[in-house]
Amino acid sequence: MSEEELCAMLFQFLMEDRFLIVLDDVQTVDVWLKLVRPFADAANGSRVILTTTNIDVAKQADPWSSPPEPSPLIEQEPDAIVVGRKDEVKKLVSRLINHNDDSLRVISLVGDEAVVDEAVGKTALARNVYDRLDIRHRFPWRAWLHVSRDLEYKDLLLIILKQLPTSELKDLDLMGEEELSDMLFKCLMEHRFLLVLDDVQVESVFKLFRCFGDAENGSRVILTTRDFNIAKRADPWSSSLKLRPLTKKSWSLFMKKVGRPEYSKELNNLRGDILRICDGLPVAIALLGGVLSALDYKEWSRVIGLAKQRIGSPPRLANIVDFGYDQLPYVVKPCFLYLALFPKAYEIPIRRLLKLWLAEGFVQSIPGGRIPEDEAKIYLEELVYRNMIEMAKWKSDGSPKTCRMPTYLYDDFLPKANDIGFLHVHHCKSECKSPESYIPRLADKFRVESSTSKSHIRQLRSYVSFNSEKRDKSNSGIGKFLKTMIKRRGFVLLKVLDLEGVYEPLLPKKLGKLQNLRYLGLRWTGLDTCPESVGDLPCLETLDLKYTNITTLPSSIWKAKKLRHLYMNEMFIQKPPKEPLINLLTLMELHFGANGPYKYKLDKFTSLRRLGLTCHSKSAEKTAECISKLTNLQTLKLKSRDPFGQPVELALAPMKEHRTLSNLHLFGEISKEDHISNVPGNLRTLTLSMSGLEEDPMPMLGKLLPQLNTLRLFARSYVGSKMTCHSTHFPKLRVLKMWNLERLEQWEVEQGAMPQLVELEIRCCEKLNKSVKLEKLDSLKLKELILTNKPQDFVEDIRTRMGRGILLTNKWEFSTSHVSFLRLYSL
Repeated sequence: MSEEELCAMLFQFLMEDRFLIVLDDVQTVDVWLKLVRPFADAANGSRVILTTTNIDVAKQADPWSSPPEPSPLIEQEPDAIVVGRKDEVKKLVSRLINHNDDSLRVISLVGDEAVVDEAVGKTALARNVYDRLDIRHRFPWRAWLHVSRDLEYKDLLLIILKQLPTSELKDLDLMGEEELSDMLFKCLMEHRFLLVLDDVQVESVFKLFRCFGDAENGSRVILTTRDFNIAKRADPWSSSLKLRPLTKKSWSLFMKKVGRPEYSKELNNLRGDILRICDGLPVAIALLGGVLSALDYKEWSRVIGLAKQRIGSPPRLANIVDFGYDQLPYVVKPCFLYLALFPKAYEIPIRRLLKLWLAEGFVQSIPGGRIPEDEAKIYLEELVYRNMIEMAKWKSDGSPKTCRMPTYLYDDFLPKANDIGFLHVHHCKSECKSPESYIPRLADKFRVESSTSKSHIRQLRSYVSFNSEKRDKSNSGIGKFLKTMIKRRGFVLLKVLDLEGVYEPLLPKKLGKLQNLRYLGLRWTGLDTCPESVGDLPCLETLDLKYTNITTLPSSIWKAKKLRHLYMNEMFIQKPPKEPLINLLTLMELHFGANGPYKYKLDKFTSLRRLGLTCHSKSAEKTAECISKLTNLQTLKLKSRDPFGQPVELALAPMKEHRTLSNLHLFGEISKEDHISNVPGNLRTLTLSMSGLEEDPMPMLGKLLPQLNTLRLFARSYVGSKMTCHSTHFPKLRVLKMWNLERLEQWEVEQGAMPQLVELEIRCCEKLNKSVKLEKLDSLKLKELILTNKPQDFVEDIRTRMGRGILLTNKWEFSTSHVSFLRLYSL
């Protein structure tokens, strides 16, 4: 038969029955248009599943159906981390919550004598217990400190103080050791606290114990160490908790790591070899499981054979760590080693790490395939699935926020990365390499003038500073370092200049001389201005000015034609661009006030995925029209303010049919004419602030947004007195936050509403007292309920209705690290 005859025959067949067809790996729109011809629509519920790496194919396939986001990393269940450790968890929790012993106690976690130098899961066990709801309820004041050899006593004090939930601690970086020590003692004497001192290797840490006041209120310290002497000295009246290698549960943990059922018959012939290789060490199980889970089952036998050859001789853990690294895809290896540039146990923002990988040139993308940013996410997922990176924090929508290299891997790979000339980390207790040494990447924890020579500058490709102290000379030292680099003859190799968190670094006027610079990170630096020459950086891909004091950015930035990510907070750019930046993916947040968005040619920035704008009511309608034309947009933060900063009207109607927008943040008034029903229907996250809605928005939003994951109703978003969540509404909502709804008096939740709700916050809703009907929420799903200074009888009423299986907090306390965030969102 001819092509036409086959097409007609298939059409006839498909008209007669409901069908499901899967088209896998469709590369181009042309291929899709040919394939779709015989797909008859008999209006009988037939479906086509299409997989593709080309977003244009996905859009062409069905303009009325939004493609799902790439599968995100899923937060691991806490119990999966400590398989086989239930007895140890029970013992540790019982000693932490011991109502018969109110004295301050230090509980040491150590390995058994046979594995004293191996990683047996001490940190994982401590982390699992530290994050439990009952422990968080018992100890509202908690802090986690990884005790690195590189840290000075003052560093330890600062790390603990900055985690404490209070806003009273200000200008800590300007204080001396004695003042910080007295402050910590005072804070801990007034509250029941839990501190974790992780991976203690030196006895000098006991100097900290002077600050741990014993108010006989049940406070506790967990200490993890490999040194029995440190464990004994920590608390002579408290015995250590010894962790032995896993025995019976080794196989259960391995099967969880490879994602297979525990009683899988096909693996029985490999079980013995796998258990002998891992020898009961959770870390070895995780790494070997990570390697095998990335392979087809047919290759397992070959890889296990290789592992037996490599891992048979001691030190077993070091061998399996090396084996796990060797089995990584070659393109991912430099991405993994790059994590050693950060301090040990440092929580790295995913946003920052991926942009740095891109700037370094580690990410290899195929023309016509995924864009580099999406490819970088695939690299990250690969490392997570192989247990080479662990996620530290998650956003409320379930996506990863920060990550870190596990400490047992850091100890092994930092010296290796240094030895092969991949990077060098300079801190207060180390000397920088000799002038003849090759240093392509340098991380600095000390004054920059002490860490680089002219020889080093000639070779340097990346410089990252972690010195955030306000009193330090790092700001002027960085200025000298950059001037020296700019003055030298020849081509400057520097690709990355990451000064995130460094206090007011001095940037030279001739910054544009760094012609190879791709990443300029100035977030949280407190800078007031940005050099005019920033636009003279022809290779610049990422400019991060978030959380600085800069209000106006030079219009020269539009000359940076390769710019892909521009982070600001409500900044003006002096003049609009002469032509759009077609490569720009992120523009957060541009303030153009009453000027029209078309003046800035924003409708031509067609690659944008993330956009933040501050407009005026005069330009609101045109702004919404412009946004509707950005067909790749996924995240939008839209604010409408008058010249005095007060909220004015937004326009929503032109954006109603937007298909790719999934995260929407709105600040400004929503009129009765421009109804809340005009928000796009594919939203997963919605934040409303100062909307002034008089009609209860919940019935409309619950019906309109079936995919909604996170809903935040901030100050004056709703000004009515009654709110109702109807049955079957919000089927996927996990997080609901209601702040400063001053007139809200009554809230009712019907049976079956919000069945997936995990976290609920009600802050500063003063009139919302006993008229809260939450008992119909699924208490098995809801894990955390946060209130703000409610009367005790109100709290007890809620607790009685909801049961005791949730963490209920009735205070609004926050650490100093949150103060700036709250100030930004204050109205």
